[in-house]
Amino acid sequence: MSEYVNEAKEVISSQKFVQLSANYCPDCVYANSIWKKFGVLDKILLFEIGAFDRATQLKYRDAFEQVAGIRNLPTIFVNGKVWGTERELHRFEKNGTLSEELKKIGLL
Repeated sequence: MSEYVNEAKEVISSQKFVQLSANYCPDCVYANSIWKKFGVLDKILLFEIGAFDRATQLKYRDAFEQVAGIRNLPTIFVNGKVWGTERELHRFEKNGTLSEELKKIGLL
């Protein structure tokens, strides 16, 4: 398990913007649609676990939970810290503040 924890730490700290993601996850598809809409998908490291077998996916999710305290898909990290999930994206979008929030974190 420690190899997964070490990799989770490395991934989270390797880029300013990181998203724990799975290609089969509807919430991840939504988050990715937001990144595409704003033209910032290329600024985000998508750590895609969907192609791994179920056991490996769970090991990665456990590792991210151990490192960051959250295992949700998607989890969005900014500067090595949890910024949010699709819930925040939905809330900001609903409130009309999504663009402003993305500017605050330097994504726009």
